[in-house]
Amino acid sequence: MHEGAIHLCTGWLPDFGGRLGAVIHGRFDSDAACDAADAVGYYGSGLNPLYYEHYDRECFMETLNDWGWFGDDDPPDWFVGGNRRHGGPE
Repeated sequence: MHEGAIHLCTGWLPDFGGRLGAVIHGRFDSDAACDAADAVGYYGSGLNPLYYEHYDRECFMETLNDWGWFGDDDPPDWFVGGNRRHGGPE
């Protein structure tokens, strides 16, 4: 990894997946971008376009509930996953 390198990714969700947020790796993202995000502590997830290319609210909520909420503020009203941990409700 080169310090100061800039990598592009499909998305970043700052309050889900881990302390630094979740980096979403799409099919057109480079392996270097995925590796760099993992190396510095982001939660990384490659989302299969078969399931995530078209918006399905229930599917996305299920995924985010599984990733967990790590934000400082209250999670969205629909969130039933773990607070500061991965997995669904306890």
